Amino acid sequence: MNKLLEQSLRILAGRMSVSFVSVLFTVYFAYVLDKATFALIALYTTLSTLAQVVIDLGLSYKVIREAPALMNAGKTDEAMRTIIFPSVFLRIAASLIVLIVIFLFFFFIRAHFTQTFPDLSAPYILTIAGFSIFFECLSTISIQLFQIRRQFGLNSILNGSAQTLENILATILYIYAGMNHYFTGVLLAQGAIALLRFWFVRQLLAWYPHEVRMKTMRPMLKYYFPMYVRRFFRFGFLQGEQLLVALMLPLEQVANFNLAKRFSKYMKAYLEAFSDPLSVRLSRTRDISVRQQYQKTFYMFTIPVPLILAILSPWIMKYGGGEKYADYWPILSILFVSYSISALSIFQFTVVTILGQPQEALKRDVIGSITGLSATFALIWFYGEYGLAWGQVITYLTLYITGYHISQKYLRNQDSVHTTL
Repeated sequence: MNKLLEQSLRILAGRMSVSFVSVLFTVYFAYVLDKATFALIALYTTLSTLAQVVIDLGLSYKVIREAPALMNAGKTDEAMRTIIFPSVFLRIAASLIVLIVIFLFFFFIRAHFTQTFPDLSAPYILTIAGFSIFFECLSTISIQLFQIRRQFGLNSILNGSAQTLENILATILYIYAGMNHYFTGVLLAQGAIALLRFWFVRQLLAWYPHEVRMKTMRPMLKYYFPMYVRRFFRFGFLQGEQLLVALMLPLEQVANFNLAKRFSKYMKAYLEAFSDPLSVRLSRTRDISVRQQYQKTFYMFTIPVPLILAILSPWIMKYGGGEKYADYWPILSILFVSYSISALSIFQFTVVTILGQPQEALKRDVIGSITGLSATFALIWFYGEYGLAWGQVITYLTLYITGYHISQKYLRNQDSVHTTL
């Protein structure tokens, strides 16, 4: 069996049951909550995802690109000192800064929050939500450490455990203590999983105080800054525009879009089950035929599935959200179609990230993101929440079209590989 497929299926096996359970919790809250409160949960998720993009600093790519080669050569200590420690240290520092910014943002919106949700405690919920986002950022920082150790299955189990534990605790506290304590469950789950993640990779973590110097960290940040900008334009813009648009639209429309988004987001996890091991395997081969085989396998298992689900969207929305969401199934269908296009774009992104220069595809990602953002705002003006879904399609399509020739260079020329810092 193709090694990429074998690893991807192991990851999927760990995620399928968890995803099914998460869908059940989503369905439960879609039925019991009014649309405005359901939209509040969606806004938290969007802000959390945006924070995880912001704190990356491009250093996740440094870990994946450079650490495996040193570790395979028996130089794990060097990889820990020069790659892993500075990457983890800087991103934790960035997480603390983001936490402060989030609390300032919450301070300014507290009055509006109280007016919109008079039955909820704004100071309590906003404080708990801020710390929950911080712990989610910590979990994100640890992901690459699992990847370079090729512990894809364990990483997948921990991802699933975080979702399941969050759903269980949040639901129990919601039922017995009300919506004010929904986010208490989120905080307890995310905090526990973040600590557990760092315990599992503790062998790769050590304190090197002499490495905490801008003289050594500045060149690293500068070299990977284009990767960071790419990631921000590619993922941060998508979350940022959803957050801004959510503040522009009525909460009922936000809820319509975000229920569809929650059902379709499992496609993202499905695609990542193939792209995560793909990144490590591409970094270990110069064989063109192997690269092309990975491409065929990736496309075969990632493009058709979203299209099939797009056809089933009317039934998914009707039975997943009840009659109050049934008429909004086209949003879900559009989002599923966008993930088929996203599969093409994700493969390009992985190829260029692992095999190319950091600056190489920056122009493509900037063009794609700005085009998608502009189109989204224009479409929202005419089509409301449907415009946000179409904006996602346009973003992924633009990224694929503008980046096609770049990725093909690395799939056809075995000498086209990056040089590291």
